[in-house]
Amino acid sequence: MLAIGLLAAAGLIIWLGQSALLLISGRRVGLRVSSSGLSKTGKQVGRVIVNASIAGVVVTYPLLRGQGLVAYYGGLLPADHRAMQCLSGFSIAIFYLSLMYVGWVATDNLRFSVRHKVSRVVRRLAVVPLAAVFGAFAEELLFRGVVMADLLDTFGAVPAAVGGSLLFAGAHYIRRVKRYWTFPGHVMLGVLLCTAFLWTGTLWLPMGLHAGGIFLTLGTRPFVRYNGPAWLVGASIFPYAGLAGVSALVMLTAAMRMLYGGYP
Repeated sequence: MLAIGLLAAAGLIIWLGQSALLLISGRRVGLRVSSSGLSKTGKQVGRVIVNASIAGVVVTYPLLRGQGLVAYYGGLLPADHRAMQCLSGFSIAIFYLSLMYVGWVATDNLRFSVRHKVSRVVRRLAVVPLAAVFGAFAEELLFRGVVMADLLDTFGAVPAAVGGSLLFAGAHYIRRVKRYWTFPGHVMLGVLLCTAFLWTGTLWLPMGLHAGGIFLTLGTRPFVRYNGPAWLVGASIFPYAGLAGVSALVMLTAAMRMLYGGYP
């Protein structure tokens, strides 16, 4: 259970760092992580603390197990034919999410339009590829490469997948958020990513799936407006949260089971 301890320590460091920033700014400290009320510089420092804490877990875990970083993560990211699973996962995630958007547009649950100045749209779109790559890379190293792998060493495959999915979902709510009803969607996304890792034994497939979801979600956000009910279409920041999104994740998980369930 080494990974759980490291994850808890990282959460505590993040909370202490955010609390210190809030106190310096004369703001009230709460139980949840929040950058609300901080200056731009304060928020940037907060992001550095979060990223450094995540990196600390990723680096420390294999070292405490007596393994080198290259040897450990090289085994999870083998430089062979399995690397193509990343591209496969990315493409499939884009395809499924695109079908969902098409269905929403056809039923007038979602509309596309230019909602911001062109310069702002260009700036936001320019960071989408990097956000997709680095976001998926960091989260998969942490939640599958460390947490899920550690759970597999302690428990069986099913308990590890369930625990990994719940921890992945819960980690998105340690900070103050606007919506909590999106939790089941995060759990189902965790199930997809954990089982993809379980079935292939590498991080390539879950990284590709994760990056594809981030890429299309962030890429469409400047243009979409949701007309349908939240229980059906989710929220703009997380369209998988509604009934349609959760259903799509279930179907996508089933598709991964057919493609990779017997792999390698």
